[in-house]
Amino acid sequence: MSEKMTKERLKKLSSLNREIERTQKRLDAYANQQNKGKRSKTAISTAESALEKYRAEAKAEAAELMNYIESIPDAHLREIFMLRYYDGIRSWQRIAFLAGDHDESYVRRMHDRYLRG
Repeated sequence: MSEKMTKERLKKLSSLNREIERTQKRLDAYANQQNKGKRSKTAISTAESALEKYRAEAKAEAAELMNYIESIPDAHLREIFMLRYYDGIRSWQRIAFLAGDHDESYVRRMHDRYLRG
């Protein structure tokens, strides 16, 4: 990874996953419209091409963020990152509970310390 990982960049992961899913639904809807003859093939092809490009870019960014998380050597810390960024859980208290800890400040400090390097 060329640039340093940040909280802001990691926060994109859950949104990217939702965007990828919605984009796939849009692509499926266009395919359905084409099958029903509701739009011209050219219009559908143009829209599908743009959506495919957008989805590919979102998938590439999501994959890079997941690779970063998966590269975290400590399983407990990796779980904290997965809960926070993949599952999109915003509450440190909830993350602490799900990760088997009782102190939200402990998991937050572990997280912040790891990102600082």
